[in-house]
Amino acid sequence: MPARGARNDGHRAGTLPAVTVPSSSLTIVTKAPPLGAFSTPRAEINGQPVPLNWGTNPIGAPPGVHTINIHVPWLWQSGKAQITVDNSSGPAPTVYYAMPYLAFMRGAIGLQPVKNPGLLGFIAIFVVPLLALALCCGALALFGN
Repeated sequence: MPARGARNDGHRAGTLPAVTVPSSSLTIVTKAPPLGAFSTPRAEINGQPVPLNWGTNPIGAPPGVHTINIHVPWLWQSGKAQITVDNSSGPAPTVYYAMPYLAFMRGAIGLQPVKNPGLLGFIAIFVVPLLALALCCGALALFGN
């Protein structure tokens, strides 16, 4: 008779037999605008929240079709973007996400590297008014009494 707590199935007491679960990984590369970001991105893969960092993020995922939603939390979900990838017959392609320059715009996502969207909007909203203000102040300094 085996001693108390002993098992005769080849496993020590208190341990579980190894379970082989087929898994692969998804790789998400995230890119902040050149001016920086106020928060780190978040993803939902098939509805499950996954924290991300800026840069390359390897994520374990079972084989299958995965819907990936990415956003950057702020006052709302800024830069939302969505893509579906399939890793059932091999490794999934790398997913690339870029946060927009402006918080109210959608992010860019794809299977090839993407650029941060919204540069023209950023220039129109911030740079043009600042340039106009600088020109007005310069004209006032030169020609004002």
